Amino acid sequence: MNCNGIRINHLPLNVCAVCLLLPFASAQDASESTNPFTPQAPPVVIKSNGLVFEKGRIEKLTKKSQPALVTITHSSREGTVRGTGTGFIISPDGLIATNLHVIGDGRPIQVELHDGTTYDATAIHAWDRRADIAIIKIDAKEKLQALDMGDSDEIKQGQAIVAFGNPRGLQFSVVNGVVSAIRKLEEDFTIEGGVPDFPMIQVAIPIEMGNSGGPIVDLDGKVLGIVTIKSLVTPNLGFATPVNILKSMIDKPNPVPIKSWLTIGNLDPNQWQPIMGGEWKQHAGVITVDAYGGGFGGRTLCLSELSVPKPPYDIAVKVKLDDESGAAGLAFASDGDEVHYGFYPSNGQIRLTRFEGPDIYSWKILKQVKTDAYRPGEWNQIRARITDNKIICYVNGQIVMEVEDDTFRAGQAGLCRFRKPVAHFKGFHIGADLSEKPVPKELMTKLSKQINGYSRNGGDQRKIAAALASHVMPSKKLLTKKAEELEARALKLRHLTVMLHETDIQQRILKILSNDENKINLLEAGLLIAKLDNAELDIDGYLLEFDRLAASAQQTLSEEFSDLEKVARLGKFLFQENGFHGSRGEYYHRSNSYLNEVLDDREGIPITLSVVFIELARLLDIPHVYGISLPGHFVVGYRPSKNELQMFDTFQAGKAISKADAADLVRGTSGQVLDERALEASPKRQIIMRMLNNLIGLELNEKDSTKALPYLNLLLAIDPDRAPERFERSRVRFQADDRDGAIEDLQWMIDNEPAGVNIDMIRQLLDRLQ
Repeated sequence: MNCNGIRINHLPLNVCAVCLLLPFASAQDASESTNPFTPQAPPVVIKSNGLVFEKGRIEKLTKKSQPALVTITHSSREGTVRGTGTGFIISPDGLIATNLHVIGDGRPIQVELHDGTTYDATAIHAWDRRADIAIIKIDAKEKLQALDMGDSDEIKQGQAIVAFGNPRGLQFSVVNGVVSAIRKLEEDFTIEGGVPDFPMIQVAIPIEMGNSGGPIVDLDGKVLGIVTIKSLVTPNLGFATPVNILKSMIDKPNPVPIKSWLTIGNLDPNQWQPIMGGEWKQHAGVITVDAYGGGFGGRTLCLSELSVPKPPYDIAVKVKLDDESGAAGLAFASDGDEVHYGFYPSNGQIRLTRFEGPDIYSWKILKQVKTDAYRPGEWNQIRARITDNKIICYVNGQIVMEVEDDTFRAGQAGLCRFRKPVAHFKGFHIGADLSEKPVPKELMTKLSKQINGYSRNGGDQRKIAAALASHVMPSKKLLTKKAEELEARALKLRHLTVMLHETDIQQRILKILSNDENKINLLEAGLLIAKLDNAELDIDGYLLEFDRLAASAQQTLSEEFSDLEKVARLGKFLFQENGFHGSRGEYYHRSNSYLNEVLDDREGIPITLSVVFIELARLLDIPHVYGISLPGHFVVGYRPSKNELQMFDTFQAGKAISKADAADLVRGTSGQVLDERALEASPKRQIIMRMLNNLIGLELNEKDSTKALPYLNLLLAIDPDRAPERFERSRVRFQADDRDGAIEDLQWMIDNEPAGVNIDMIRQLLDRLQ
């Protein structure tokens, strides 16, 4: 962004923790000042940054203000510290002001006080994206020292000010300066919510990374503004949001409990109910529990809201322990408190326990066994079958115990964890019968013959994978077993399993894309793309979750709404009421291209957020909603007639945009001039290929670019005539030691002579490979 030759942006964030006090008196200042110790002088003064102060004034102000300064951090998708900024206490009961961009969108927030005490934020008391201000709440153990609020309407140009913050993550610094001006910014100046529509305080002070959210105070210590923007060209220029905006937010808060604010890693309360403490999180379909539970022995439960059928029924989950000294698995017949059964691995053994109360005196171990079926340190599927009078338990498909017990039958089912080690769960299911269905003997014989033939003689993996694709699960099982038996050929067999998985995904996506345009399920196709990288992804589970989301959205739509009003209301439902938002801090994270993780985290990039929007509109029978594939950006369009078009930018919380706005977007992201043809509906096949190209680009930028191969294979299965991607695949295949595959792609280019390709160069490359 540029305005009058000055480049500005948000203050970047950093992480550190040491103390620093920054002196700013220059040599010139010192030479010009008189001797401050002259007896005849009136009150002693010193000069700092060219300003004259009574001696000790800044020091006293610093000492007075320091206890009210805090450091604020927020976490990344993986749970690590993503960024650090500044905040300040504004009420003794724990209200803290900062910038909205400091706390992140839907991230866990931690506050460190001046004395080193840390707290987790318990609520967002108020927030305003337009002003880039947030007020967070902590439950402090004692009354806190707060800063007094000044009146920003009374600020004078040239007024002396002092700024406090955490520059570059260095805890607590102070610097003085002056108010340069009070001015409305021009369009090139933007903060979190866009161009401010209110006057900002222009300050002539050095602003560093990490000062975001810090206070600007007068010489009496009263807050005049909040540091928000810095210059990227000159270090001594920045802008602060006036404190009177903050005061209006204090008077009229819009509170959000932290459990509603957080979307990263939070369990859906409509699906899971944690009890007895512990920290239950979810990411990419895996539920993880950390921290000691509140029950005896560290017990903690996470109960599913799924209905439990009458016996007989099965419950199953895959579980992995970080440390085998822990214990974690299935809970069932729970009263929602301390009564339930538990089936779980514990210290390398498998245990079935009946819990009838709060401690070990009311617990009964029904059976405990050691079995080779359990694989320590790996994912293990455990399953319990509950009949009227028996509990039958399985590990990785093998029965390990059968116990007669009918004490409890009614109640909820879910997950349990004991002691401290971290446990991970995925693929939780409840059903009448979850056992693996036997494969007919004739089919097993046929599949075994094909696989054994490949094992002995080799062959064309693509043709074999296509032949096995109609029986994916039994084929995978046989292939894995064969790989274990024949260690020398295990690598080839596992590779064939992967290719079988890719072939299955390709066939399913091609089948979806073969439908008429209005019947193509973009959501399912997008989930299948994510399944390429996560074979355990439960497509049906996410489709069911999306149906529930659509049902909730339906309740917000009035029959009296026009179609355009329904589109606008759908945007409000997604972005304001359900927390979906554009990923700013981690835009190039793979999770933003995986639709399952976009639904889990409610965070994505323009194209994936748009797919969610478009598919919800389809399920709700809202017509004329489609995707618009702009160069460098993706938006949603609503066009009921040829001459009537409304566009919505899902990355900007569903903001309505005009053609002029779209032209600015295109110019800003790609440097191109908007072509009116780009505003036409993008075919769903093209949307899927654009999603694939995003993932291909991410992987090609990695050190191991061979991970791009599944996405290249899928894209070329959809459109075999795309020459650039075919050339890229030949290069990646060569890096993956697939010389034959690389030759195949180069030969295709020679045979087809696609436009814009230097065929002589391709022939030279082919000659070298051969």
